This record gives sequence, C-alpha cells and structure tokens, in this order.
Amino acid sequence: MKGATSETRENYLRVFIPLCITNFCLFGAYANGSYTANEYGYSHFQNQLFPYTSKSNSSEKSLCETNTSSQTYKDEQAVQSVVSRWGLYISLAQGLPLVLSSMMFSSMSDSMGRKPFMFIGAIGIFMKQLLMTLAIVFDWNIYLFVPFTLIEGVCGSWVIELAIAMSVVADITSAGKSRSFYITVLSFVLGIGFSVGTFVSGYIVTLLGYDYSMAASCALAGVAVVVNCCIPESLTISQRKENKFSFIGNLKDSVNFYTRDDPESTTSTRFRYITSILAFFFIMMAKLGISVIESFFLLGFPYCFTPEKISIFETVKACCGEIVILVGIKLMQQCMADEFIAVIGTASSIAMFILFGIAPSDIYLYIGVAVGCLGLIAIPIIRGIMSKMTPPHKQGVLFGSISVVENICNLTSSVMAGAIYSETVSFYRGTAYLVFAGFMTVALLLFLVMIKDSRKSNYRKDYKILQ
Repeated sequence: MKGATSETRENYLRVFIPLCITNFCLFGAYANGSYTANEYGYSHFQNQLFPYTSKSNSSEKSLCETNTSSQTYKDEQAVQSVVSRWGLYISLAQGLPLVLSSMMFSSMSDSMGRKPFMFIGAIGIFMKQLLMTLAIVFDWNIYLFVPFTLIEGVCGSWVIELAIAMSVVADITSAGKSRSFYITVLSFVLGIGFSVGTFVSGYIVTLLGYDYSMAASCALAGVAVVVNCCIPESLTISQRKENKFSFIGNLKDSVNFYTRDDPESTTSTRFRYITSILAFFFIMMAKLGISVIESFFLLGFPYCFTPEKISIFETVKACCGEIVILVGIKLMQQCMADEFIAVIGTASSIAMFILFGIAPSDIYLYIGVAVGCLGLIAIPIIRGIMSKMTPPHKQGVLFGSISVVENICNLTSSVMAGAIYSETVSFYRGTAYLVFAGFMTVALLLFLVMIKDSRKSNYRKDYKILQ
C-alpha cells in the first residue's frame, strides 16, 4: 500500500469516510426537503385558491392530454403562476446571501480551519428543515418558508458544504492524480445521496404525507450534523494562513487567481485558472439549466412520462453516470491526463444533449443516457486541476471562488433555460438541449486549449537558458 498512500496523508480515511457520510446524508436531506417543500407549496396554494376543486392528475397519470381550453387547465395555470412567484422568493432568499457567505466562509477556513464552517453549513440546512417541518405540521403561513430558507443561505447551505468538503480533500491529498480521484469519489457519494433523496421523497409523500417526508429530511440532516462533529480537523496549524480574515483581502485573493500569476506555485498560471473557471461556468450553466426544464420536457408529447416514471428515469440516469465515472476515472488516469478525461466527459455530454434535443421517441432518451454516462466527469476533474495548481493555504479561497461561480450559474441558468423552453416548446421542444449543447461545445474547446498549453509548458521545461 505504500504506492497507494504516497499521495495521501497518513490516516486520511479517518477524515475521508465521515466526510463522505456527512455529505451523503446532507445532500440526501437537501434533495428530499426541496422536493417536499415544492410539492407542499403547490398543494397548499391549490387548496387555498380552489378549495372545492379536486385534483384530477395523480402521480400515476400522464399530463400529456391536458385540455388547454378547460377550466381545470386554467385553474392549474393560475396555481402554477403563484407557486412560481413563491419559488422565486425562496430561490432569492437562498441565492443572494450565498454569494457572500460562500466566499467568506471558504476564505476564513484557510486561517480558522475547515471543521467550524462545515458545521455551520450543515446546521443551516438542519434548521431550515426543522422549521419547515413545524410549519407543515402546525399549518403556518406558507411564506415563512422564505425566511427559513434565508437562514440556510446565510449559513452557506450546500454550496459552502461542498466547497469546504473539496478543500478537506485537498488537505489530505497531494497535488497528484489521487486528488482528482478522491474529489470524484466525494462527488459520487453526494450525487448518490442527492439521487436517493429525490427518489425516496416521492414515495414518502405519497404514502405518509408532507409532514413525515420533511421530518425524515430533518432527521437525516441531523445525522449529518452529528457525524460532522466526528470529522477531525484536516488543516494543520502549519498549513493555515497567518494573517487574520479580511473580507476585502480575501476578495482580492479570489480575484487574484484570475488576474495574476501566483509566484508561490510554478505550476499555476493566470491563463489556466481563467480557462478552467470558464469551462466550469459553461458546463454548470448547461447542467443546471437542463435540470430545471427536463421534467417538463419528459412530461410532454411524444414521451408522456408520468411523474413517477420521471423520478425513476432521473435516478437511474444519475446513479449509472456516477458509478461509471467512479470506475472509469481510475482506469483512464492510468493512461491519460486529466484534461483529456475532461474532453471525453464533455463530448459525452454534448452527444447526450443532441440526442435529447432531436429525440422523436423515448428510445433516443435511453440511448442518450447511455452515451452521456461520462458527462459528469468533467466537473470533479476541473476542481482537481485547479486545486493541484493552488498552495495548501489558498485552497479555501479557491473553492470559495468556484462556489460563487456555481451559485451564479444556479441563479441565472434556471431563468435562461425557462425562457428558452417557454419560447420554443410550441414549435421545437428540444431547442433548449441544442442551445446548451453549444455551451458544452465551448467548454470542450477550452479544454483543448488547456491541453495545447500544457504541451507547450512541458516543452519549455526542457529548455535551458544560455549564459
């Protein structure tokens, strides 16, 4: 095991295993809670606006045959309008404070340690789920969900939890291929947690109700908080920044990654940081944007998926991708650089998006899932590439800057995807997929530029300065 552990810290599993357990529970709780809150909000507003109207659509029935001229359809559109506005308030309550909290907490962890801020992120999610559980049980005002979500946003939510977790992995590994692999393993664990939370939530709501589903989410988040307390501090005293936290100073540090070369690291350049973060931006815009409209895409003609079938389809799609990536990255790292792996993953996503965009029947969707099984691999690879270029005492600042970009993508991609889909669904349903395939193509070109730059850097290493 000597060779296997040469790129990892001694006893690193004492940190990594509870870290994985915490993230699995937390992302599962987050997915379950988000799904439950959305479903509860729709049910609440429907009962509030049309208390005497029975709901004709169930989770076992396709919504394809809706009569657009019926009063039921018009009532449903009124409910969706109110729910969409309520959901927008919740998104803003979470997203706006996240821009600051994600950057601050990630930067502060470089000088104060990782553990306190992992705890803050986890307790924020737990508190939101607890308050929402009470709101559902005691039938509080539905708009109280907005300040409950604000608490989560101020604490950093899943964004800070993910950023700090990636920093922890960087702390316990050296700047080699093992770091990319363990970042991928962690991404696999949280991806499975999110998929399980999404899959299970529908069945809990159907069988037991919204209150039990949100309570289960709260309990799972509570487990994450407890396990979080058992994670040893990964950032040693010698690795921490000596200067105290300064918001302006850390903001400058975040910006400096993309505006100037780092004299402390011979392997990092401003060009590689900019290229990497731009590739990350285009990939996340595509991934997050598609996730917003995919359920509507699958519900409609000619696929006519039921909500239950969508839940199964999305879970299988995510889990298969995560498993293939976990196995495939270790094999691919034996014979190719991380940038080449990212190219393969991005090409896989492009092929899937195109197949979804032109799909005349659901068989194209299944083929697209198979072809796109490596699509998510580029995201942990980018995190690994950027982390390997960064000194230990700047890992928190780096992942904080990445989390800010991720949060911006989360806020803007949903608006863009919804606008594209609503304007084009009447004449070509798959337009949004083709547009976001273009985003992925830009990311692919950026990876090719990075490969070319890496080759130039390797050639320069062989040059000698003539005296």
